Amino acid sequence: MSVYDFVSQGTPDDIVERYAALKNDAETSDFGALDRNVVILDTETTGFSQNHDELTQIAAARLECGVVTEWFVTFVNPGKHIPDEVARLTDIHDEDVADAPLPDEARARLVEFIGDATVVAHNAAFDKGFATKTPSGYPLLENLWVDSLDLARIALPRLKSHRLIDLVKAFDAPLSTHRADADVEALCAVYRILLAAIQAMPLDLVEYIAKLAPVEEWPTGAVFGFMASHMAALEEAKTGPGIQRKSYPLTIRGLRSARFAKKAARDSREGGPSCSEAKGELLAAYDTDASSTRLREDGVLEFPDVCEVEEAFSSQGIVGGLYEGYEPRAEQNVMASQVLRSFSTGRNLVVEAGTGVGKSMAYLLPSALLALRNNTAVGVATKTNALLDQIVYKELPLLNEGLKQQGFGALEYVALKGFSHYPCLRLVDKLMNDGASSVMVMGKQVSQAPSIAALLSFVEQTEYDDMDGLKLDFKTLPRYAFTTTSRDCLKRKCPYYGTYCFVHGLRKKAETAHIVVTNHSLFFCDVAADGGLLPDIRFWVIDEAHGAEAEARRALAVTLDAAEMVRLANRLASDEARRNPFVRVERRAPLDSGSQPEASTLFYALTEKARARGKVFGECAIEFAHHMKDLVGCDTNKSNKSYETIELWINDDVRSDERFQTLRGFAKDFREAAEKLITSGNELVAFLDGVDGAADCQRDIATIVIDAKEMLQSSELIMETADPKFVYSAKLSKKPERVSEALQAQIIDVGQMLRETLYEKTESIAYASATITIGKDFKNFIGSMGLNSSESSQTDTCLLGSSYDYDANMQVLVINDIPEPNQPGYLESLQRLLAQAHVAQQGSMLTLFTNRREMEACFDAVDPVMKESGLRLVCQKWGVSTKGLRDDFLKDEHLSLFALKSFWEGFDAPGATLKSVVIPKLPFAKPTDPLSCERALRDQSAWSHYTLPQAVIEIKQAAGRLIRSSTDKGVLVLADRRLLTKGYGKVFLNSLPSRTIRFCSIDEAVEVLRGNRA
Repeated sequence: MSVYDFVSQGTPDDIVERYAALKNDAETSDFGALDRNVVILDTETTGFSQNHDELTQIAAARLECGVVTEWFVTFVNPGKHIPDEVARLTDIHDEDVADAPLPDEARARLVEFIGDATVVAHNAAFDKGFATKTPSGYPLLENLWVDSLDLARIALPRLKSHRLIDLVKAFDAPLSTHRADADVEALCAVYRILLAAIQAMPLDLVEYIAKLAPVEEWPTGAVFGFMASHMAALEEAKTGPGIQRKSYPLTIRGLRSARFAKKAARDSREGGPSCSEAKGELLAAYDTDASSTRLREDGVLEFPDVCEVEEAFSSQGIVGGLYEGYEPRAEQNVMASQVLRSFSTGRNLVVEAGTGVGKSMAYLLPSALLALRNNTAVGVATKTNALLDQIVYKELPLLNEGLKQQGFGALEYVALKGFSHYPCLRLVDKLMNDGASSVMVMGKQVSQAPSIAALLSFVEQTEYDDMDGLKLDFKTLPRYAFTTTSRDCLKRKCPYYGTYCFVHGLRKKAETAHIVVTNHSLFFCDVAADGGLLPDIRFWVIDEAHGAEAEARRALAVTLDAAEMVRLANRLASDEARRNPFVRVERRAPLDSGSQPEASTLFYALTEKARARGKVFGECAIEFAHHMKDLVGCDTNKSNKSYETIELWINDDVRSDERFQTLRGFAKDFREAAEKLITSGNELVAFLDGVDGAADCQRDIATIVIDAKEMLQSSELIMETADPKFVYSAKLSKKPERVSEALQAQIIDVGQMLRETLYEKTESIAYASATITIGKDFKNFIGSMGLNSSESSQTDTCLLGSSYDYDANMQVLVINDIPEPNQPGYLESLQRLLAQAHVAQQGSMLTLFTNRREMEACFDAVDPVMKESGLRLVCQKWGVSTKGLRDDFLKDEHLSLFALKSFWEGFDAPGATLKSVVIPKLPFAKPTDPLSCERALRDQSAWSHYTLPQAVIEIKQAAGRLIRSSTDKGVLVLADRRLLTKGYGKVFLNSLPSRTIRFCSIDEAVEVLRGNRA
C-alpha cells in the first residue's frame, strides 16, 4: 500500500503528488529547532478516564534529526485490573505489570528523561493528562507539547484517516501495534513527514496558522511559527540575500485563485486550454443570468439502439472490455435494455435486480449513451453518500475509459450534495478574520485554532469536493459556523459567487455534465422546493429505491423545531452586531444624516421598530418552545415511561387535551409576533435595496424573515389547520433542561404529491433496487410512489433474479422451538441460541436486533460465554462509533457483532468475515409510531398494507448482507417463531432470495452452524 491508497477520492492531482513526495522531502530536509531535543511519547492506560484510570506503559524516544538517540520504556503497575478489551488491544496483561514501578515512580523517571525537550504525542492531550496527573509529573507542564494528530489533520486534510496506524501505512513507516514502544517508533518516522507536509503548504497559510492562537491556548501552534520562519529563510536563500520577500495577508480569494491556477496549469500540460483560456472559460460561465443552461438542442432526442446496449455488455464491448475475464450476465443485459426502453418510450420503470446483477453499470451505460448522443443530462440519485461516491469515483471513471476506448468521447460527470456538505467561503472568510476563540467543551476550555487551520488547509487543497471526510472537532467549530443553506446563501451578492464557490462552482459544472449524481435527500428536497436545487433533468435513475418513499416523506415534512426557535430568539435578543443583523445594520449607519436627513430618519425608525419586534418575537418563541414539553403529559403509552425521549401522535384526543389547548394559546401569541417581525423585516429589506455596503445585512434580515415565516406557517398548519393530508406528531424530551422538542407534519400519501410534481416534470424515471417486491409483486411499491395513476406516471416493471446461486449458497434456518417474542421464556431461549450458535461457528456472526434493550441484555448474557471460548463479541452500544465497529468487524475474521438498524442495509462483509446472520425478531414498525397509528385509524387493513410490506423489505435487506459475491456461502437464522404460527410468515419466506429453507430446533441449528466453521 502507498499514500495513493489513503488519499480521499477527488483529491486534485497536484495534492496527491505533494503527499507522495513527503517521505523523500522528510529524508532530505533539516527542520532546524524542530529536529533537535525532541521526545516522542506514547502511553497506554487502563481506560480513557483520567479520574478513574491509570498508566500501564510509558514509552519515549529522544529524536535528533530523525535519529533515535535514547529510549525510555517501562511497564507501569496501575494498581488495578487491566480490562480484557484493553489487554486484547494493547497485549499488556496484569502479569506484565505486576512487578513494574507504580505510576508516581514511572512519572518521576519520565520527567528526568524528558528534561526540557519538546514533547510530541499523537492526541497529546490524552498523554499529557496521564503524564501530569499527579505532582510527580507536574514539571512536564512546563514543556512544549505538540499534538501530531493536529499536525496531520492540518497539513494532510485530504487523507482518509489520521490514525497513527494509517499514517504509517500511507507513508510506509514502521507499523503501529498499539503497544506504546511500537507506537513511538512509528511516530518517530511520521513526525518528520508531518513537518515536511507543513513545509509543502503555502507560506502565507502557515504564517496565518502560526498566529491563530497564543501558545498557552494551543501549544501545537508553535510548530507553525517555527516552520514559518524556517520556510521564509529557505525562500530567502533561494532568492538571495538582501532581496526582501513580498508578504501579503492571507485571503480566501488568494487560496482559491492559486488552487484554480494550478488546475489550469495541469490542464494545459495535459493538452487542455491554457491558464488564461481556462480562466476565461470559468468566468464566462457566470455571464448568463439563466438559472439553468442545458447542453442539448431543442428537438427530438436520438436514443441508442438496443443492439448497441447488448453489444456493450459483450466480452469485447464497452463494459466487457473493462474487466479481465469478463463473463456476460444475462440479467445485467436485460436490465440495461429495460432502462433504455423506459427512456425512449417516456414511461417509468421499476426494476428489482438481485445481488450480483451489476445494477450500477446496467443503468449507467444506457444513461451515458443517451447523454453523449444528445449532449444532454441524465440524473442518478442514490440512498447513501457511500454509494454515490462509489459511482462517481469508481463506476463512472471506469465507464468513461471504456467509452473513450470505443470512440464515444469523454463522459462528463458531477456529484451534487446538499449545501451543508460544502464550506461556505463567505463564512470561512468571516471565521478567518474573527480568528480563533477558546470555547468550553465538556467542562474544559478548548481552542478553535486547530479546526480553523484544518478547514483553511482543506480549502487550499480542494477544488469542489465535499467535506464529508474532513476531520474537524465540531464541538469547537460547529458545522453551521462555516456552512450555509440554499435559503441563507447570498448567491450573486456574495463576493465568492462563481468559480471559486464550492456550491455554485460545482452546480455550474453540473449544468454542462452528462451524468449528475446526487442522493435521495437532495433529489426529494428539490422536488419539495419545486426545483432550483438541481439542474433541470428529464431522465432519472433512482437507485436503492426501496428507501425512496421514506426519504420523500422526510423531505416533504413540515417541522417546527424548538431548538431552532430558541436559537433565532437568542439572535434577535442579542445586542451584539455579529449576531443580530438589526443591530449590525443600525451601527453600520449606511446613510449620512447630513446629506440624507429624511432617509436617515426613516432608516433609524425602521431599525428601531424591527429590533423591538425582534425582541418580542424572541420572548414569544421561547415561551412557545419551552411549553412544547408540556405535551409529555398527553402520552398514554405506558411503555414510554422508561424512555427519556418519546414520540407522541397528535390525534383528536391530544388536540382536545387542556395542555394542547394551552400550547395553542402560546402558538397564537408566537404567530402574531412573527407577523409583526415579518412586516418590519420586509420593510427594512426593501429600504436597504441598493444601499451601498448593506447587502450582507439585507440578506441576513431577509433570511430571518424567511425563517420566521416558515415557523409561522408550520405553527399554523400543525396547531390550527390540521390538514388531513398530514399525520401530526411531537418529539419530546423528558429532561427539563434539554430543549430538543419538535412538532412535525408528515404527508401520508407521498405518491399523490409525486404524481402532482415529479412525474409531470420528467420524461422518465427508472427505480432500481435489489429489494422492491413483496413475494415477487410490485404492487406495494407502485402504490406508495404514486405510479400508474396518471398519464405521466405510467410504469413498466422488471423482475430479475440474482446472478448468484442463492439456493446453493444460502441456507435459511427457521427456529421452531423458541417462544414467540411476547411469550414467557423468549429472551432466555434467544440468549441460549445465540451463545451456543456463536461458540459452534467460532464467531464470524452478525446478529441484527430491532430493540436496543434486548440487544444489550443478550450481550450481557452471551459475551461471558464467548470469552470463555476465546472469542470476541462487540455490541453497538450508545456512543460507539458505527464506522469503528464496521472497520473492526471487517478486520477481524472471527469477530462477532450485535447491531441495530444502521447495519440492516448497506453493510458489506464478503468472504469468511461473515458466515451467518441472525435475526431474532421480525422488524415490524412500532404500533405506536404516529404514521402507523394514523394509517390504522383510516384503514382497517393498514397493518397488512403498510407495516408488513416494510418489514419484509427490511428482512430482504438484512439477508442481503450475507451473500456479497459469487463465492460467498452462509446461513441465515430467523429466530422469530411467528414465521410458523402466523399467516403472514409465508409472505416473509416467499420473499427470501433462497429457497433452501429448513425448520429446525435450536440444537439442530447449532449443529448446522458447527459445520459452517470452515
